Amino acid sequence: LEWGEVLVNVRVAPINPADIDAKTLASRAKFPFVAGSDGVATVVKVGAGVKSLNEGDWVLPYKAEMGTWRSLAVWKEKDLIKLPSDILPMEYAAMMREMCVAYRLLEDFGSLKPGDAVVLNAATSTVGQCVVQLCAMLKLRAVAVVRSRKDFDKTAAWLKSLGASEVLKDEGSIATELTSRNLFAKPRLALDAVGGASAVRLAESLQPGCPLIVYGNMSGRAATFPWHAWTQSALIVRGFSLRQW
Repeated sequence: LEWGEVLVNVRVAPINPADIDAKTLASRAKFPFVAGSDGVATVVKVGAGVKSLNEGDWVLPYKAEMGTWRSLAVWKEKDLIKLPSDILPMEYAAMMREMCVAYRLLEDFGSLKPGDAVVLNAATSTVGQCVVQLCAMLKLRAVAVVRSRKDFDKTAAWLKSLGASEVLKDEGSIATELTSRNLFAKPRLALDAVGGASAVRLAESLQPGCPLIVYGNMSGRAATFPWHAWTQSALIVRGFSLRQW
């Protein structure tokens, strides 16, 4: 090991859509390379000059694309975050990035207060599940939007058990569906991880002047908003990336 380096054993490494996106890999990676940006590792050995880490410590990769899809790696101490081993089970801690995304989306946008509604698509994703649970903790009303599927009722029941106030199918008009139910005021924040027509549906359900935050694009399609969304509804669209935060 060179100065400031540590040998780690990667114990858990999730698969993130960004890890397998061909366009992302082609633009960033220098082949050959090891994929994977997230995970939890334990320190096996520390090199000279390492002060904050010891053998057995849990660590998270600080930078993206450090290559977590392997058993052993040599990383620099400055590129690692030490994590207390008694906070979370290791497999949950491996998804710390998704938890941080969910928290920042609710904390940084919409000026939310208890009782406000948040509408989100891709609600069964890791970030989506975290958002739903955080909404319940913060006394926000989560409107979870998911694809129409055969087991929709089962999925809806599961999301409600996590804290979702309403679960809707990602089809038709979400705005009309919410209005017909007349349960609470229109959402003050929309969180989009799908793009395309799904993002437009979310935007149409918002209160005028409230933001749609784009943090993913699972469909691979851009959203095309009608002109009145900008002029009459004062739509605000912003992007969010934890790596840029």
